[in-house]
Amino acid sequence: GAVTHVAAPVYILLGPPGAGKGTQARMLEETHGLVQLSTGDLLRAAVAAGTDAGKRAKAVMEAGDQVSDEIVIDILRDRLAEQDCAGGVILDGFPRTTVQADALDTLL
Repeated sequence: GAVTHVAAPVYILLGPPGAGKGTQARMLEETHGLVQLSTGDLLRAAVAAGTDAGKRAKAVMEAGDQVSDEIVIDILRDRLAEQDCAGGVILDGFPRTTVQADALDTLL
């Protein structure tokens, strides 16, 4: 896919479930006008929209398997290309793996 470069701020929130990442992300979103990108929300939205990556994710999830790094990266790449991300984003739940972390360098 195409490389998307985001010149605006990118915040990465890391921590275990229940640590408050979502709460912090909402506060950053409101105070700085950023867009929160949660991996789970992105997957659900891509499936609902019927994108190519969303269709691949749906098949994997329906089989009870974990969505691959490749699919998650494709979905994030598509989302970062949308206009509302131009002012900056908060990544919540990404990266989760070293493959995703390496891909982040390319995405940004």
